[in-house]
Amino acid sequence: MKEVRMQSYKHDGREHRRWVHLFEVPGEKGVLWIDPNTPVVEADGKEWSSPFPVIYWVSPEKWYNVAVLCKEEETAYYCNIASPIEYDEATQTYTFIDYDVDLLGNEHGVYEVVDEEELTEHAHAMKYPPDVLLKIAEATAELVALFEAQEGPFEPEARERWTEAWVEARRGE
Repeated sequence: MKEVRMQSYKHDGREHRRWVHLFEVPGEKGVLWIDPNTPVVEADGKEWSSPFPVIYWVSPEKWYNVAVLCKEEETAYYCNIASPIEYDEATQTYTFIDYDVDLLGNEHGVYEVVDEEELTEHAHAMKYPPDVLLKIAEATAELVALFEAQEGPFEPEARERWTEAWVEARRGE
């Protein structure tokens, strides 16, 4: 299995957050696996980790990415409005720009769009261009629509399908 890294930045080029041990899920394009207790490093050097597995869905076409939080009692979602993901083969690193706004949701269809005040603050301070602001608005609307329709990474079967693909790949090592 291919181990990769992921790095997020802010619009002005500052490092935001990095994931140092992710794995591509074989046969599932744009699906990454993070084992429980894998360190995530913030720009200030502080580390944290999830006590449960996280499946990360990314796309080179979409202005968002989705972390599927595989809690034992339920599935939750942490979605970043972000630039389309890019991949550098030489460093085996996925990168994106985090554009502040997040959608937090759960498998019961309850969600909240958060950090819009952070977007306003950063858009002014970092001078987000109008075309980027439009992409952020469009991506937020698209993400909400997908979540409400339970489509794409929010399909009820997605977590199970991706987990089975991961377990099968691990079994074949």
